Amino acid sequence: MRIFENCQQLVSEAMRDVWEMGTIEKPKSYQDKNIENVPGFRTKDIINYSYCLLSLDKGYFLFPEGRPVLDWAKAEFAERVDPHFANPGKAWELRPDTWKQFLVEYSGLERMMFHYTYNQRINPVVNIPLIVDELTRNPDSRQAIIAIWKNDDLRLLGGKGRVPCSISYKFRIKDGALHIIYDQRSCDVYTHFGNDIYLAWQMKEFIAHILRIPGGNLYHNITSLHCYEKDWEALQQCSTGYNPRYDETIPAEDLIIDFSDMEIDLFF
Repeated sequence: MRIFENCQQLVSEAMRDVWEMGTIEKPKSYQDKNIENVPGFRTKDIINYSYCLLSLDKGYFLFPEGRPVLDWAKAEFAERVDPHFANPGKAWELRPDTWKQFLVEYSGLERMMFHYTYNQRINPVVNIPLIVDELTRNPDSRQAIIAIWKNDDLRLLGGKGRVPCSISYKFRIKDGALHIIYDQRSCDVYTHFGNDIYLAWQMKEFIAHILRIPGGNLYHNITSLHCYEKDWEALQQCSTGYNPRYDETIPAEDLIIDFSDMEIDLFF
């Protein structure tokens, strides 16, 4: 497994790997959208991509589209652990071009909703206390897992409905620090890779904050790391470590989420 000291190393290498070694594939669906024969939706694809990230240093490399996506990611994480969250939330409004297409109407409801949200899958009010209790009672536990994928998702395969790209978050304490092992079935290296890294990292830090121990590393396993043809030009540019939309002025402290502002006491 490759180990990266910072986000610049990781993102540049991952994008270069997809650009140079990805095989051409023609997926028939994208979430709940039929993309068969739709221009721009061939992919460069790598199977079973794994790595370890040691820090969020140079974290602005996670956001090839700049600060607006960081703002969305911070709002999205807050909603994922919000005990009062109601689908569809508000974070998506910061990136309507990406997320509005997935809103659907439900009979009898006045608002449109997503088929699923990560808050609903994580179920923070129930599952976070269970994770914290297990790791407090048994720091050597191998059972502290939050499953995102559900067996019922199999009924929605082939574009019948949206299914999560994430499989699970696993938490382990090693050498006094909390590490996270993040499994994904699928990840778009240009549009979502940096966001998925950031959100998994913050989930680890959130649980570590509650446990009052340091946060450790991110171990990330991705069944399909890919990029759509519509983004290949940007991918090639980012693979060199340069992108004019990277915002190098984002200070390291802007990547930090202040968990003290969250209603953690409602979980216990």
